[in-house]
Amino acid sequence: MMRLPGAACVIFFSTIALAQAPPDTTTRDQNLLREVGLKFDGAALLDYFRARTFKEADPKRVTALIKQLGDDDFPTREKAFTSLLQIGPGALVGIKQAESDKDIEVRSRASELRQRIEAKADPLIQAASARLIAKIKPAGAAEVLLNYLPYAPDNTVIDEICKALGAVAVKNGQAETIVVAALGDKAALKRGAAAEALVRAGVKEQLPKVRALLKDAEPLVRLRVALALVPLKDKDVLPVLVDVLAHLSPDQLWPVEDMLWRLAGDDAPNVPLGATDAGRKACHDAWKAWLDKHEGKIDLAKLDRPQPILGQTLIVQLSNRIVGAKRISGEVYELDMNQKPLWRFEVSTYPVDAQMVAPDKVLIAEFQAGRVTERDTKGNIKWEKSVGGNPIGVQRLPNGNTFVVMQNRLAEFDASGKEVFTLVRHTHDIFRARKVRNGDVVFITNSGQLLRIDSRNQKVLKQFQVGNVPVLFGSIDVLPTGGILVPHFHENRVVEYDADGKQVAQFPVQWPNSVVRLPNGNTLIASQNTRRIVEFDAAGREVWSYTADGQVFNARKR
Repeated sequence: MMRLPGAACVIFFSTIALAQAPPDTTTRDQNLLREVGLKFDGAALLDYFRARTFKEADPKRVTALIKQLGDDDFPTREKAFTSLLQIGPGALVGIKQAESDKDIEVRSRASELRQRIEAKADPLIQAASARLIAKIKPAGAAEVLLNYLPYAPDNTVIDEICKALGAVAVKNGQAETIVVAALGDKAALKRGAAAEALVRAGVKEQLPKVRALLKDAEPLVRLRVALALVPLKDKDVLPVLVDVLAHLSPDQLWPVEDMLWRLAGDDAPNVPLGATDAGRKACHDAWKAWLDKHEGKIDLAKLDRPQPILGQTLIVQLSNRIVGAKRISGEVYELDMNQKPLWRFEVSTYPVDAQMVAPDKVLIAEFQAGRVTERDTKGNIKWEKSVGGNPIGVQRLPNGNTFVVMQNRLAEFDASGKEVFTLVRHTHDIFRARKVRNGDVVFITNSGQLLRIDSRNQKVLKQFQVGNVPVLFGSIDVLPTGGILVPHFHENRVVEYDADGKQVAQFPVQWPNSVVRLPNGNTLIASQNTRRIVEFDAAGREVWSYTADGQVFNARKR
C-alpha cells in the first residue's frame, strides 16, 4: 500500500497497471492533431470536447419517442425515428441506452439513429485527444470528459476516455468529487465510466460503491464495472460477466469472451456469442455450467491486461521496388496512425501473411520457403518452422500454438514445433482458413464452399456456399457471432455472412482479397490489385485508407 503525501484517502497500486505499460503515443497523437489544425495544450483539448458536448433533450420526450420505435404501427415508428433524428446529438444519451433494449426493433432503429447522428465524428482525433488529456491532466478534465462521454462515437473513444478519467480521477491525493458523484448518475455510461476510473486510479475507499454497481439495472454498467475489477483478482465478477452474456450483443461482449476463453482453456464450452435471444441464452447457459463446475479452481492470475488499440497497420506485400541497385520483392512493414513507417524489412521468400505476436515480433508465412518464421522488427529470424508445404496463411493462437494454412493441408504446431493437428485435402483446394477460439476450423475451397469443422474429430458442423474465391493470397475473418467476412474479388465487395450463410452486410471495395474485423467494430479490407487498404465503420462509411507501394496480400491493425 502507498499513501500519497498529505492524502486524506489511501491509494493502492491497482493491478490494472501491473501489466506491461502501453507504448507512449504522445508524439504521434500531437502530430495527428497538428495535421488537422488542432492545438493540443490542456485548455485547447478541453475546449475540443466541450464543443462536442450537447445539451440533453427532454428525457421524457426522448424516452417516449424511443418506445415508439417499436410500435406495431409503421407510420408511428417512422415518425418517431424522424423526430429523434431531428433532435440529433441531444438524444444520444437515450438512444445509446436503447441499443440494449429488449425489443429487437427498438435496438435496431436505435443503432441506426446513433450511426447517422455520429456520422461526422472523427474517432481517431477524439481518441488521441483523450490520451493527451491523460498525459497533461489539465484542471477540470474529469468534468469535461464525463460530460462528453454520452456523445462519444464508438467504443474505442469510450475506452480511451475511461482510461483518461482514470488518470485525472484523483487530484491532490483526493478522488475528484464529480467522479465519485457520477457513480449515481442517471446515465448508465457515466456510472460505468466513473467506476472504472476510480478502480484505475486506485481509490480504495470507493471500492464498496464501485462493487455495488455489479448489481446495477443496466447490463452495460455491470459489464464495464466487472471488467474493471478483474485485474483486482475479484472472483465476484465472474458470475456477473457470465450473466451479461444473456443480455448484450457480440460487439459489446468480445472482451468477456476473450477473458473467459483464456480462463477456461481446453474446458471452454463450444458455443459462440449469441446474436439472438435464443443464441444469447444458449451462450449464457453453457458458460454458466462451466462456471458452476470450475468456479473454485479458476485462477484469475492467468489474465493479462489486453493491449490498447494503437492504430498501427501491419502490411504484407509484393513490392518489386528498386532500392539502390537492388530489387526488393516481398516486404513486411508497419505504419503508425499517421501512415508513417515504424519499421520495414525485406523477405525474399515471398511473404504472403503476417501477424504481430508481440510488440516487437511478427509471425510470417513465407510461401516459397515452405516455412513460417517469427522475426523481430529488423527482420532477424527468432524462430522458424518448415511446414511441409507452401503456406498461404498463418495465425498465432491464444494458447501459443501456430495455425498454418496450405492449399492441401491445415496444420497446427505447438511452441516446440510439434504438429498437434492436421487436416488433409487431396484436391489442393483450400484458399482461406481460420481457427476460432472454441477449436473449430473454418475454411473456404476454391469452389466457394465454406466448411466449419470440429478440430477434435474433424466432423463437419456447418457448410454453405459463399461464391468463388479466385485469389490465392488473402484472408477471411470469423466473428464472435459465428459469422464470416469473405472478400469477393470479382464482385468488388466484401460480404458478411451470419453463421448459417445468410448475407447480413456488404462493403464495396474494388478487387478485395483480405478482410479483418477490428475490435472497435470497424472492418479493414485490402486489395492487392488496387494496392489500397480501406477501413469502414459499422455504418459502412469509409473512415481511413492507405495506398501502398506494392501488391497488398494482407493487412491487419493493432
